[in-house]
Amino acid sequence: MVDKVVRALARLGWFASIQVEASSSTAPSLLTPENSKRVALIFHLEEFSFLSKVDYSGSRLLTPKQLEKMLEDKKLAPGLGKPADPAALQSIAFAIRAALNGLGHPDAGVRITREEAANATVRVRFEITDGPLLRVRRVVFDGHPGLSAKLLRAQMHNVAPWKPLASWRGKNAYTREAFEEDRQRILTCYQDHGFPEARVGVARVATAKEVSRRWLPWPHKSAATGLIVYIPVEAGPFYQFKSIAATAALQQAAKKSGRSPANLSELDESRAFSQQEIDKHRRAWMARIQTRNTGPDSLPASSVDAIRSFNPEDHTVRVTFDLSDSPPYIVQRIEFLGLHKFSDRYVRRRILLREGHAVDEPALEAGLLRLARTGYFKPIHKEDIHFQLDESTHTAKVSIRLREIGQQRATLSGGTGQFGSTLGIAYTVFDLLNREELLSAQMDGGPESLQIALGLAKEGIFGTRASLAFSIFNNVVRPRFATSAKGPFFTSHTEGISIPWTYPLSDSDLLGVNFVLSRATSEYPLGTSAGLTSLPPLDVRSQLSSHSLGIGWAHDTGNERFSFSNSASGGWLGGGVNLVRSSAEYSRVFRDPFFAPTNAWAFRTTFSGAASYRGDMPFYARFFSADELVRGLRPGELGPYAHTLTAAGSGATIPSASPAGANLLSAANAEYRIPLGGGAQAASFFDLGSGLLLPNWLGPTRPLLLSATNGALHGSAGIELRWTVPGVQVPVRAYYAVNVLRLDRFISLSDKSRFFAHNRFSAFGWGLGSLF
Repeated sequence: MVDKVVRALARLGWFASIQVEASSSTAPSLLTPENSKRVALIFHLEEFSFLSKVDYSGSRLLTPKQLEKMLEDKKLAPGLGKPADPAALQSIAFAIRAALNGLGHPDAGVRITREEAANATVRVRFEITDGPLLRVRRVVFDGHPGLSAKLLRAQMHNVAPWKPLASWRGKNAYTREAFEEDRQRILTCYQDHGFPEARVGVARVATAKEVSRRWLPWPHKSAATGLIVYIPVEAGPFYQFKSIAATAALQQAAKKSGRSPANLSELDESRAFSQQEIDKHRRAWMARIQTRNTGPDSLPASSVDAIRSFNPEDHTVRVTFDLSDSPPYIVQRIEFLGLHKFSDRYVRRRILLREGHAVDEPALEAGLLRLARTGYFKPIHKEDIHFQLDESTHTAKVSIRLREIGQQRATLSGGTGQFGSTLGIAYTVFDLLNREELLSAQMDGGPESLQIALGLAKEGIFGTRASLAFSIFNNVVRPRFATSAKGPFFTSHTEGISIPWTYPLSDSDLLGVNFVLSRATSEYPLGTSAGLTSLPPLDVRSQLSSHSLGIGWAHDTGNERFSFSNSASGGWLGGGVNLVRSSAEYSRVFRDPFFAPTNAWAFRTTFSGAASYRGDMPFYARFFSADELVRGLRPGELGPYAHTLTAAGSGATIPSASPAGANLLSAANAEYRIPLGGGAQAASFFDLGSGLLLPNWLGPTRPLLLSATNGALHGSAGIELRWTVPGVQVPVRAYYAVNVLRLDRFISLSDKSRFFAHNRFSAFGWGLGSLF
């Protein structure tokens, strides 16, 4: 009892020392008999002084405001008016020193000084010594690596001075914590390349002078002092698979659950031993033995063991997959480490693993993947997950270390769309109102368009898995088609609100409903042809309101995606636009089974259609697609051309042709992707696409189309380079395309006029974000 009381007092953090003295007592007590022996307990307490002020001095790299913000983010900020706990102050000193180490100052030091006052208060000063700047110049693998230094360096994400912009990204600074993460990745790489007995020791850091050549202000050689990191490595013997099999009991369990047995042909014999391949096939077997239609709270019937038998004589491995004899472990506790800005509830709701239920590795992986897709956490690796198993009770304690990126994010957006190239920025803030909400602002602009949007989104609405959002948008479009007569032909200004609702049907399926209220104002130049704009020639300004309701479904497994959406406006919904829209898209990415398993094939097919069921379709509602479907095309070139009339200075009308847009689009894309390292990727591609403008879908007023351009098949082939920008994690694309199927012919407009329908033979292009 006394021990519990002392520990409870110590947890308060108020006392520097606690001592308990027991002595016999003769004082009368009403609770004990007269002849009983009584003891008096005397607690000797020494209080901490109260913290009155905290100062930071000596650092030229970190200002006091930066230090205060850093400590607040790590929940280490000293509390003024509270007891000055030396352990808490020492934790602050360690955090400051670790921050300086991460900036390339391994010899940084922090000294704590205290100024006690007579009123039981104390003033604390952190005297900081930055130390010299010592950046990592080289990383050397000592011993018998067995693998190439290039492959081993690729596993090092933290201590990597060879990476682009390493000094700006903190990749050329050495800390023990950063190296430990890289060491685990190197060990995993060895286990996946045939070296299960590999050992990676503690790094040895030495100071040395490196001579480098500099070009500014004139070419000269300069000697700089830096660090050389020596990593001892012993690869051990190289092992290969000799046989891979599954027991009859496991195959029977898979058939009983209604699923076919796992295909072990991918895990070929005589291949290098790979723990990653074994784990992948073990998870595949576990998924096949689970019964169908099981809820998240159901217990798995059994688990799968991968039995590995190593033969040290011929260095081969026999792998056998079998049903586990032991019952599944029950999750006793799930602990999340490293949370500073996000609540435990926010993370726990996205992890499918539940306390009190069986350990389900596929569910845990799916939950962690869902958490990583939020963009607020760094990628979660295998070494970040720790299981503590209790064999006696058959329970497991799970701890997951998370590394937050932050509640605020700024990302680049833009690329090439229907109306030219755009470049923009998106800014998001999470949990600003402490309601787990997401506030966002985005602006994209270019020579022909401007888009502004403000949004508010909330997950877990009304205690369900659904998400509800509300956004306000304002778009301006003023296209100038390069291959047509001089524009612009119209200016469209659209403003409105959007209310999307989404509900996850499963880990890979998402159902969405969207309601949009908008008002579009379009202006056309005087004398615009009625056949082009679907408006009377004298009507140079129009206002239309649209009330639309859409529903969509998406299936995304990471390597395969299928989406389908439909929307309708007008009718009983109200508004002056009566349209029906539909779109579908399918894409798939899979490893190359023929040439190199690190490369990949990617395919996409897409379809879009829009039609008016009452009245005229607005001109801005048509599709003016370009290189987002077929790379190498300019805006409007995928669709047909329409016959138009332009007024000359003399007052005469001159026949010409302009892009008319399309209301039915289809396209297909094929790519072969090759990773280059450093976040770069190369791809060869072939695109096919066609655009149709069906007059019956436009309403009463229809343009006069050039039939030879309506539904023409376009195709391009070329190469594309992609690089994921560090920090913002946005791919930048640059491509060169050759239009192998293109328009290149003269079309007669009148007896005295001809139009040259021509697509350029080749083109360079760029974009932000993945195409698919």
